[in-house]
Amino acid sequence: MTYHPHRDQRGSMISQSSESPETSIILPPPPRSSDEKPSPGVLRAIQLLKDCHQLVLERDWNAIRLQPDEYDELWWRLEEDEEELLGYIEDKIRVGGKKSLDYDPGISEFVIRKPTAVHEHLLASIRSDIFVQLDTIRKCNSSAATIARKIRPFGSADLHLEDGAKRSPDMQFGDDGAKYPGLIIEVANAQQSKKDGGGKELSKLADQYIVESSGNVRTVVGISLDYGATKKATLSVWHPKYGVDEQGKYLAAEETIISQEFRTGHGNRVPDDKKLQITLEDFVPGDLLSSACPSEASEREIVIPYEKLAEYLDMADARDQLSRARQGFQMVMPAGMRKRRRESNSTRDVRLGRRAQVSTGRVGGREG
Repeated sequence: MTYHPHRDQRGSMISQSSESPETSIILPPPPRSSDEKPSPGVLRAIQLLKDCHQLVLERDWNAIRLQPDEYDELWWRLEEDEEELLGYIEDKIRVGGKKSLDYDPGISEFVIRKPTAVHEHLLASIRSDIFVQLDTIRKCNSSAATIARKIRPFGSADLHLEDGAKRSPDMQFGDDGAKYPGLIIEVANAQQSKKDGGGKELSKLADQYIVESSGNVRTVVGISLDYGATKKATLSVWHPKYGVDEQGKYLAAEETIISQEFRTGHGNRVPDDKKLQITLEDFVPGDLLSSACPSEASEREIVIPYEKLAEYLDMADARDQLSRARQGFQMVMPAGMRKRRRESNSTRDVRLGRRAQVSTGRVGGREG
């Protein structure tokens, strides 16, 4: 009997018998030694994570090449040698959602995404608008309202796709019982997208989300912001496309709205009646929606005019500038009020130890 080992997305060895292809045996990874020199890719990944920890990570999209076995090695070395850094990653990056880790074994790409303040403020406004309009649908007396009540935000939680890739979308919504979100919204730096061909490029992300979820991701909305010499902002939308070619039936991602401008390079709002329209079909799989009775389009649509998107972006820019200048309204502490910070564990332990010494009559190692 012969075995053909290969690695899963975390790098664990899987052996498949050539005599029984249905049988898989998961083998433990080979023993490692901390004396082994890390690969250059792992060293670069650890340094990027340290830069993130020390708040000196400059770019919002940081991609490096890591083979699956190097990705496995990265986590092993973090667990063995970088306990403090690993704790930060688990607490602030993978769970906190402010920074995200992506890994795509298909192209051996490891990415640290650091959304900017403008990204976060813009997404917060869009999320709030969607919430308000969903609530309006939920209050209607219809089967569409029943479906709307099950739509939940998934935040930027990890999304595990069928090709083994792990992504952390900027924003996602879906039915609370569905495996995949129906709607994903991504905000990208236009200049960074061009530099990192295949990295944060929105069209490639949209293609992966839709195709590698077997079409369960119904809609991807991409917002591209130009952080160069202009203030241009554009919007693109992708949906699943089903067709037939010479090889048979296929599923693909189709860009139905292509880089439409909603704020000009001079920072002006586009003066027309264009709008982003999101229906309930964009949130949930078609099978769930097909059971709903037909209703008025306005009852099943969420509409955000381009002018409103530009307004949200202007608000995000203004908030970012205010924060950078350390300005804005604030409460002033009353005169004579002092700040009392929480004591660290080490300081409290020393103080309590001294109290114990005084109460027992032992100070400085002598009887009192």
